[in-house]
Amino acid sequence: MTELHEVQITEEKPLLLPPSQPIPGKKHSVETPYGLVAFTVHGTPKPKRPAILTYHDVGLNRKWSCFETLFRFEDMQEIVKNFVVVHVDAPGMEEGAPLFPLGYQYPSLDQLADMIPCILQYLK
Repeated sequence: MTELHEVQITEEKPLLLPPSQPIPGKKHSVETPYGLVAFTVHGTPKPKRPAILTYHDVGLNRKWSCFETLFRFEDMQEIVKNFVVVHVDAPGMEEGAPLFPLGYQYPSLDQLADMIPCILQYLK
């Protein structure tokens, strides 16, 4: 029978950037047929290069979603340095967003998706 030996594992490099270091980005907002939408751009758009666009899940925003952890992952740094990353916040989900006025009709999922071309046009 084979004996088990305890192995000490040490990390040579951390998997994630420390949470105290904010991921730099420039905040923007653009008017769409369905209202104002906020988004944050990380990096510089490059000609003939696609962008990585994220859109968070219900009740979250770009900061409090899986994308923050994903883009802090060290192996992703090699990927994201070659692309511009655009994190879209659904209306009213961005940090510091005001409350919706009484009677506000929140956009449908199709309308939320229709906001994306407005962002892309804004970014050229």
